[in-house]
Amino acid sequence: MDNKVSSQIKRGLKITGDYFISLVIFAIFSSLVFTLAKNNIEKGIFIFSIIMFIVLFSMIYSGMSDVAFREKRPQYKINPPPYKGFLYGLIGALPVFILQLLYYIVRVDELYLIAKRRALQFLTGPFYWLASLISKEVWSYHLVLLLIPVIAGLGYMAGYHDFYIMRRLKIFKNLTKRNKNTEKK
Repeated sequence: MDNKVSSQIKRGLKITGDYFISLVIFAIFSSLVFTLAKNNIEKGIFIFSIIMFIVLFSMIYSGMSDVAFREKRPQYKINPPPYKGFLYGLIGALPVFILQLLYYIVRVDELYLIAKRRALQFLTGPFYWLASLISKEVWSYHLVLLLIPVIAGLGYMAGYHDFYIMRRLKIFKNLTKRNKNTEKK
């Protein structure tokens, strides 16, 4: 592990990779949502978007937590600041934002304006629920991308300060107690 700019860009682009993985999952299973929610597709996509947000959140959060845990090890001599995850998040959000800016560059006939907007909504996939809560305007799809640096920053700070949600919620502790009780019987 090193502190070169190229390595930091790679770590940031891993967040972009996580985002696109969640978009692929969103694309694959959205047809199932369309089938199940025939009468209310908008509500179905809204709920599915929340589920995909939770998946994306866990991917970015745990990845950045792991990066921080490794970067702060003394043998690497990186000595990172605890807010470095926000930088990684900005690097990760930048390619998605650039793709979203294509919305303004690409010119289409009025017949295809709805398809153009749907493409922007798809690119916002896991954040669609939040964008639709904020506003139905186009700018809200860009604004919600700011959550990527926030999630990455929180995950990095958690790894930096050895804060683990599962340990705090004592989920695994309860599971291990249950497993020990069943083994005794």
